[in-house]
Amino acid sequence: MDSHFLSRRIHSLTGIVPVGLFLVYHLYLQLYLHSGAKTYNAAVNSFYDSPLAIWVLVIVVYIPLFFHAFLGIRLIFESSIQPSYTYFSHLLYWLQRISGIGVLLFILAHVWNAQLGPWIAGTWGTHFEHLSVGFSDPETGIITKAVYLLGVLGATFHFANGLNTFCMTWGIALTPKSQIRIRFFSIFLFLILAASALYALSAIW
Repeated sequence: MDSHFLSRRIHSLTGIVPVGLFLVYHLYLQLYLHSGAKTYNAAVNSFYDSPLAIWVLVIVVYIPLFFHAFLGIRLIFESSIQPSYTYFSHLLYWLQRISGIGVLLFILAHVWNAQLGPWIAGTWGTHFEHLSVGFSDPETGIITKAVYLLGVLGATFHFANGLNTFCMTWGIALTPKSQIRIRFFSIFLFLILAASALYALSAIW
């Protein structure tokens, strides 16, 4: 089997399962920001309180995530867009690759800011307070807000559009009509996830 053929399929699969599903779950947890510090901290900590949490994160999330990122960067240099692509398809092609790099950088910053940083500082568990302080800081708050805004928009777009390319890569959407349908669905999914993420962030904005 052609290695490029296999790489593209593994790359698209890991972007949906499990990384994409964890993104949806993570966005769902953020809605608890509107319930206040106590409820939000309890909801987030309930996941990490499990003795299997760290293994779930490493095996189910982080390894597939960085494997997906590694393959994505490699495919940027190996792939070429088709001349038959429409202008909109060309735009989605490049936005997918640019957002992928941006999301990777955002995830690294987010893991440091929301997990490693508080753990080192001894404030682990007070997630709501940590986010609120970061967003309201008079000196760096505007930067934090901009990074999170671009990060969540990039992540939701990359996942939603990735679902579109996943269906074509795996032969689920082969006809022009089915490809148009899945593209409209991916746009709708992006709008729903982005709206959910922005609504969650509005609680501490």
